[in-house]
Amino acid sequence: MIDELEIQAQGISNELDTMLRNLQSQMFEASVLTTASFDVYKQTIENHCIAINDATEKSKELIQLCLRIDKEFSHIQTLASQIKSIRQQIDALHTALGK
Repeated sequence: MIDELEIQAQGISNELDTMLRNLQSQMFEASVLTTASFDVYKQTIENHCIAINDATEKSKELIQLCLRIDKEFSHIQTLASQIKSIRQQIDALHTALGK
């Protein structure tokens, strides 16, 4: 009877040992996957920040370019008025010469 109990206890001990090893292995795997997940998350955030910074810089460059173009072409309205005035004078001269 005691021998049987010892055999059963040894069997249970072996099963428990196997289960604990499996649990340890699974916990280690979960730990590795969790670490990898955090690494991916961190890299994603870093890449997102880089993309936002790049987009912000490009937007600033575009705004500066638009301001520069606006400044360079600020005289176009004056030139357009002068051209219109010359055109009216030519038309008036043409009309006066035609009569």
